[in-house]
Amino acid sequence: APGEHPSGVWGNGERGPAPGARPGGNSKTPTLDKYGTDLTEAARQGRIDPVIGREKEIEQTVEVLARRGKNNPVLIGEAGVGKTAVVEG
Repeated sequence: APGEHPSGVWGNGERGPAPGARPGGNSKTPTLDKYGTDLTEAARQGRIDPVIGREKEIEQTVEVLARRGKNNPVLIGEAGVGKTAVVEG
């Protein structure tokens, strides 16, 4: 969620190409590379801290993602309640 990104993952607020993006515009997903962040790659590189105390929420999110249909979880809440922690978990 906006405003909740830890500086270790998101840097100074400006995004460059996603980790693993192909240089020179050869990417199959240029818009995602420009505006998105590859959390899988960030985790592989150790740039995401372990999540503690959000096991239930992470499990619920994974269950929604694993559904055959209507598998789009939406995390809603006030700033600072842990939405980003669930996504990074």
